[in-house]
Amino acid sequence: MLESSSNKKILLIYHPWRMFKGSLHEQLVKGLVALGLDVTYLDIENPPKFKNNYLPDKFRNIFERIVRKNKQYYLIAEKNHYNRFFYNKLFELKKKGKKYDYVLIIKPEEYSSKLVKLASEMGNITVGYIWDGLRLFFKKSLVKSVKHLDNIYSFDVRDIKNHPDLNMSFCTNYYIPDNTDLVPYDSRKIDVFYVGALAGTLPEQRRDVKIDNVAKYLDGNVELNIFVSQSFLEGDNNLVKNPKVQYITSPTSIEETLQKTQNSKIVIDICKKHHIGLSFRFFECMLYETKMITNNTDVINYDFYHPDNILVVDFDNIDIYAEDIKAFQSKPYHKLSKQITRKYALDNWIKYLFKEQPYEEIKHL
Repeated sequence: MLESSSNKKILLIYHPWRMFKGSLHEQLVKGLVALGLDVTYLDIENPPKFKNNYLPDKFRNIFERIVRKNKQYYLIAEKNHYNRFFYNKLFELKKKGKKYDYVLIIKPEEYSSKLVKLASEMGNITVGYIWDGLRLFFKKSLVKSVKHLDNIYSFDVRDIKNHPDLNMSFCTNYYIPDNTDLVPYDSRKIDVFYVGALAGTLPEQRRDVKIDNVAKYLDGNVELNIFVSQSFLEGDNNLVKNPKVQYITSPTSIEETLQKTQNSKIVIDICKKHHIGLSFRFFECMLYETKMITNNTDVINYDFYHPDNILVVDFDNIDIYAEDIKAFQSKPYHKLSKQITRKYALDNWIKYLFKEQPYEEIKHL
C-alpha cells in the first residue's frame, strides 16, 4: 500500500471505448479505492460520436489520404475528435481547482499533448502506461507528450527497444487480489476456457480459426467463446462449424471472465502480432493458479514462467503440439512462491509506477 495512502489523491485517465461498468477501468478504480486511495477517474464514457464533420479535419483527411497516401489519417482525425471532448472534461476539473498526488494516464498515445500537459499540471507526479502495443500512427503525438510525463511505461520490451526516443521503462500488467478461496484444481468444472474478440476479419487475424485449430486436441469440458458483431454472424464469413466454439454478440464482463478463470484448469491466450507484452490473462491465471496455453513466446522470459503451468504453441501449426497438449492437460498446477507472485499485485504495481518506496522491481529477464 502507498505510504499514507488514505491521504493520497490519484487521477485516472483511461478511455474504455465501450463502457465503464464491467470494464478493466472499473476494476482498476475499485482496486485503487481498496488500497485506500482517493480516486478520481475522468468520466469520458459517452463522447459524441465521430462523424468527421469538423471542417479542418475533413480537409486534412482529404490531403493526407490523396496527397500523402496516409490511409490511417482517418484514425488520427477520430482521435482528434475525441480529444476535444476529453480535454473539455479535464478542464472542468481544472477549473474546480482539483489537484492530485498522482496522475495515471493509460495508453497516453491516444491523447493529445495538450491534454497530457494539462493533466500533468494537476498532479505532483504524472506517469503514462501503455498496456497494448504502441500504434505507430499515434507515436508523433506521444513524442510531444513525453516532456510532460515524469515517466512512461510499456508492457512490451520490443516497443521499448524499438523506440528509444520515447525513453520508456518496463512494467507488466497486474492482478487485483481476491479474498475468495481458491477452487481446488481437481474440483474445477471447466477444463479449458477462452473468451476473446475476433481480432480482425483477415484469415491470419481471425481468432475463431486459431481456436478451432486447437479445439480438436482439447479434452473434457471446454468453453471457447468468440465475441463478434451481429453483422459478422449474418454475413458470408465462413464461420467455424465446431460445437466446441461458440460465437457471442455481447461482450463478457470482467467479473464473469474472472469467475470462469478461477473455475477453469486451463485458459487460452492468443497474442496479437503487433506486440509481445503479456495480457492480463497471465496475471489473473497467476492469482487463481490456472494453467495457460499461449502463443506468446516471450513469456519464458519472466520469473513466474514454469512449463507445467504455461504451454507455448503456434496456433497456426498446432498439429505438431498434439502430444504436448495432451501431456499438459494431465499435469497439475505447479505452485509459485509468494515471493514471485506478490510483486505483480496491484499494490506493488502502483507503487512501482510512481516509485513510492518500498516496492519490488518488476523486471523482464
